[in-house]
Amino acid sequence: MDTNVLLPPRLSDILFDLFLEGLYHPRWTKTIEAEFIKNFGAVALAKSKAQRHKFAAAPPDPAHIAKANGRLGCFRSAAGPEHEVLLYDQPEYESKVPTGVNKGDIHVASAALVLHGLSHGEGLSDKIYVVSSNLVHLAVKDMKAIGIGVVSPGAFINELNNAAPGRVERALLKTANDLKAPPFTQSDLLGLLVVHGAKATANFYSKKWKVKLPERGPPR
Repeated sequence: MDTNVLLPPRLSDILFDLFLEGLYHPRWTKTIEAEFIKNFGAVALAKSKAQRHKFAAAPPDPAHIAKANGRLGCFRSAAGPEHEVLLYDQPEYESKVPTGVNKGDIHVASAALVLHGLSHGEGLSDKIYVVSSNLVHLAVKDMKAIGIGVVSPGAFINELNNAAPGRVERALLKTANDLKAPPFTQSDLLGLLVVHGAKATANFYSKKWKVKLPERGPPR
């Protein structure tokens, strides 16, 4: 899980509810957690573009850091101790990252390589994905050539829905039902899916639930 899919609050709510349905296992690193804390105010708390710029330019606010750590605590508690990928910063893995991967994202690709190596070393057939909103920096074709998928959160959700629509529907309804302050309607949820590229899934449930897609997406 790249930092940019963990930061948007409603998107990460959906992704973790999908995990709780047993559809995948989320993994991330200490470096990703550090990026999460650094950018939490600008992404998760800012109410406008101007405020995002203000938060990004200012020194980290202790209140924002506390909220970020609280959010991370929820992620860790849900995923368990096995969420943390180790050894990703070792030359053994970093040296195998395709040269097309942006320098700032080598740690993400390297972590995926660790998981890929563990899966094959234990004779498992797990599919390893990097879920990221920044595909341009992650050399999608080159990563695929070494056995690792790189997908947007929307494409990931679409793939899960194609494989197990019953469980995806339960997860999405849980997200909508759990968020009450402020309320997060089924229409809001469908709009969010569209914003993050899961338009096929949004259309699927728009028809099934008889809920019209909103013209504008909700907060991320």
